Amino acid sequence: MTTHPENPHWSVPVFLVACTWVSVLSTDLYTPSLPHLPSLLDTTEQAATLTMSVNLAAYAIAQLVHGPLADRFGRRSLLVFGMATFAAASAACALAPSIEALIAGRAVQGLLSSVPSVVVLLVIHELYGRGRAVRILGFHGMAVAVAPIIGPLIGGYVFVYFGWRANFWLLAAFAAGVAVLVLRNVPETRGERTALHWRPILRNYGATFRQRTAMAYLFPMAANFGVLFAFITSGPFLLIDHYGVATEDYGLWFGTVILAAVAGAMIANRLGGIVDTRRLQRISLVFSTGGVTLLAASVLGGFESLYSVIGGMTVFALGLGLMNATGPLLMLDNVGDLPKSAASAVSGSAHLAAASGASFLVGVFHADTALPAASIMAGLTVAGLAGHFLLLQRPQ
Repeated sequence: MTTHPENPHWSVPVFLVACTWVSVLSTDLYTPSLPHLPSLLDTTEQAATLTMSVNLAAYAIAQLVHGPLADRFGRRSLLVFGMATFAAASAACALAPSIEALIAGRAVQGLLSSVPSVVVLLVIHELYGRGRAVRILGFHGMAVAVAPIIGPLIGGYVFVYFGWRANFWLLAAFAAGVAVLVLRNVPETRGERTALHWRPILRNYGATFRQRTAMAYLFPMAANFGVLFAFITSGPFLLIDHYGVATEDYGLWFGTVILAAVAGAMIANRLGGIVDTRRLQRISLVFSTGGVTLLAASVLGGFESLYSVIGGMTVFALGLGLMNATGPLLMLDNVGDLPKSAASAVSGSAHLAAASGASFLVGVFHADTALPAASIMAGLTVAGLAGHFLLLQRPQ
């Protein structure tokens, strides 16, 4: 059995954050380039958005595999392998001669960048007690939230001065460095090695979906992730093409939204272990739902603007930051005796399935207004709330 320190070194959460940064930056670093890809690669806006939705679909599917692989080969080993091979996939994206090749490269990126979303949560859950885990996840949320702030800022300037391919070269170098840091500094937390028998693994996934209380907490998390990626996919086109924001300034507006998510994570970090986790989760629902309601009302009411869109998303993101620090723990606490790795994989896959679907729909119904994105966000929010409260009313 693998052992790990009872008091992990303070740097461990930092390196776990770096792993998640790789995953987040795989999208946020090049989003300012999205509106320009149609002309640069002689393609359509719908094809350009496929570089997002295909990546997210691959991300979602791969997470169902990463949980069992983490049990078989170990958390640290899978993280190192994922980061190293992701670096190679990023280099392939940088060399892509066509939109078809870029879409294929982005799919491979999605398969590999999904490793941290499963493994990092497992490591935190296994290294820290519940109260401390909430605070660590709060720190993780705050630190990770910096990536989507600086990602579009850096990506915008890199695009302007060096072109869109340079962003993928930068990502490849960063992922390779993170692989080395994880190998040297992150402890292995897996217990007994588990053989890869897929029938019991699939049974565990099915059993996880039947845990109603766990699914009640998963529904709004996945829905909110879909809302976020509806904005991430539509945002560059709306802000740059429709509202006239300069490419290099896109990150400043997007950063406003992410700063609100940081604030939500900070609140969770300060109140974790003091305020009941379920109460913090309910507060997160109020803010996330309120933000989407404000945005949708401005669009449907005919007073849509850059400020109404950013304002609504900012309120939403405050709730998202809170939920990211509370929802995963509540879900894992309600899967009974089922493997936590299976639950973590199901959670991550559901998140990205919602994000991929939202991104795909935004591309299909692309328009010069925020109406398609706002409609998709509102639909996801309603579905998340309905699933949450209906399942809580029908406990195990």
